Amino acid sequence: MSIRPALLAIASLVSFSSHALNFHDKAPNDELNDIKQSLEQAQNTLHYERTVNGTGYVPTPKDNSDKPARSYFEVVSYDIYTSQSGKRVIQAIVTNHSGGGIVLKPQQIKAYLSNSTYVEPVRIKQEGRFTQNETKSVTLYFEDTDASILGLLLRSY
Repeated sequence: MSIRPALLAIASLVSFSSHALNFHDKAPNDELNDIKQSLEQAQNTLHYERTVNGTGYVPTPKDNSDKPARSYFEVVSYDIYTSQSGKRVIQAIVTNHSGGGIVLKPQQIKAYLSNSTYVEPVRIKQEGRFTQNETKSVTLYFEDTDASILGLLLRSY
């Protein structure tokens, strides 16, 4: 009966010793690299900013080159996500009021930024094509920028 506590004590000591050896084996440069990597991940992590119902208010562009191409799409709502490093992503709920078999194209939707510019997404991720009157979620990716996204702009027929 006295052997069992002794074995538990030895097992605990061996476990602690191996952990201590692994801890001291790490070089200071490795620890700095871990810290740098952690900071980079934190700066690239997307954070929820806000939800907008519909397209919200966006000033109408004066220049035709800033206006999106006409379409039969309608934005129901969208969530804006940002990162400290300047990544800008929107998760939008969009309805297609046109025929079936179409996709939302970057030139059909623009974001209005806090620096008073209009930009189209560099990439749109959507699952398959829209059917007629279908509502689905799409993800809009924008170029990295210091300017915040204030709203989305579409132009209907």
